[in-house]
Amino acid sequence: MKLKTSLVAAAVLATLSANSMAEETYVQIGDYTQILLPLGGLAVSLMKEDYAGSLQLTKSFATTMVFTHGIKFAVDKRRPNFTTNNSFPSGHTAAAFSGASFFQTRYGSAWGVPAYALAAYTGWSRVHGDKHYWDDVVAGASIATLSNLFFVNPIDEDIRVSPMVDGDAKGLKISLSNGFFEGGTRSKKPTTTFDPQFKFDFLLGPTRLKSNDIGSFANDQNIEFGQEDTVTTAAARWTWFASDQHSFSYQTQPYEARDQGKVEGSTDVYAQYQVWDNAVNWQYDLQLDKQWIAKAGLGLLVQYAQASLYPDSSFSSELSGEEEWLFYPLVNATVGYYFTPSVNLALAGEYGNNGDGEVVSSDLSVNYAFNQRWDIGGGYNYYKRDQDNAKTFRKVEFDSIYLRLGYAF
Repeated sequence: MKLKTSLVAAAVLATLSANSMAEETYVQIGDYTQILLPLGGLAVSLMKEDYAGSLQLTKSFATTMVFTHGIKFAVDKRRPNFTTNNSFPSGHTAAAFSGASFFQTRYGSAWGVPAYALAAYTGWSRVHGDKHYWDDVVAGASIATLSNLFFVNPIDEDIRVSPMVDGDAKGLKISLSNGFFEGGTRSKKPTTTFDPQFKFDFLLGPTRLKSNDIGSFANDQNIEFGQEDTVTTAAARWTWFASDQHSFSYQTQPYEARDQGKVEGSTDVYAQYQVWDNAVNWQYDLQLDKQWIAKAGLGLLVQYAQASLYPDSSFSSELSGEEEWLFYPLVNATVGYYFTPSVNLALAGEYGNNGDGEVVSSDLSVNYAFNQRWDIGGGYNYYKRDQDNAKTFRKVEFDSIYLRLGYAF
C-alpha cells in the first residue's frame, strides 16, 4: 500500500513538473521571437541589399523602444505577478511587432503574415506567463505598428519600373520617387488630396475604476473591491471608410486588474478580474457642411467578463470564479465642430440594451490633424454597465483621460 501511494505521489509530482516546464517553455519561446523578428528583418534587408529598408527598420525599432521604455518609466504599472512596476507597455510585444510590421510593410504578406503570427504568439506568451495584461500587449503592438507606419515604405514604392513609349521609341522608365506617399517616406507630410480607405487609432491613458459590484460565488455575499491606484490602459480601433458617408469600425479595449478586497463579515480575499469590450459600429455621416460633424449609426458590443477569487496574492489556487459573454445592441452618435480645417471638438456617445441590462458610454475630445494621414487627439471618456443578473460584475463604472494617435491610409 505504501508503495502504491509513493508511486501515485511520484506520478503527480512528475506531471506537475512537466506542466511547469511546458509553461516555462512557452514563455522562453516568446523571449526568442522578440529578438528573432527585428533581427530577422535586418538580416533579410541586408541580404537583399535593401539598405534603405535597413535604415528604415533601424529608425522604426529605435523609436519603438524609446517610446515603450519611456512610457514604462512614466506609468509605473505593476505586473500581474506583482514582481516589478514596469508592466505597461509590453516590451517583448513591441519588439516583435516592430519586426513583423517591417516585414509586412516592406516586403508584403508573404513575409508579413508568418511574422505577424510569431509576433502575436509573443504577446500571448507574455500574458500566459503572467508577465503582462492584455492591454500591455495591445499598447506594445500599437506603438510598434505606428512607428513602422511613420518610417517604413513598401520597397516597390522606393523604386518604380514602368514601360515607356515615345513615338517609335520604347523603353523602361525608372522612378526613384514615391508617388503614393508624395515624398518618399511616410514621415514626410503629403500635401496632395487623397481619400483614405482605412484608419488605425491607438488610445492610451489612465483609467479609474469608479465603482463596481461583484458577487461572491461561494456564498452569494457582496464584495467591494476598491482600487488603490488608477490603471493605465490601452485600446485600438480600426476603421473602414466604405464610402463618403458610410464607415465601419472595430474597437478592442481590455481592462484587467488584480486587487485586494473583503467579503462582508469575512477576511481579505484577492481578485483577478477582466472586462474586455469589443465593439463593432456602423456610422452614417450626415454631411451637414464642412464645419459641423454629425454622424449616427448602429453597432454591437461584445463583452467578455471574468472574475476569480484567491486566498492570497500568489493567485495560484482559485477559490471560485466565473466568466461570461455579454452582448449589447448599440446606437451611436457623434457631433462636433471644426474651428479650423485641422482642429475640431467632438462629442460621441453609445447606448446599448440587451433586455437584462444596459451600457452607456460618452466621450469628449479635442483633435488636431498634422496632415491628411496623421492626427492626434485627447479627451475624457465615461463608461457604465449595469446588469443585475450578470454572473461576474452586476455593475462596473469607469472614467478615463486618454491620448489618441491615428494614421489614415
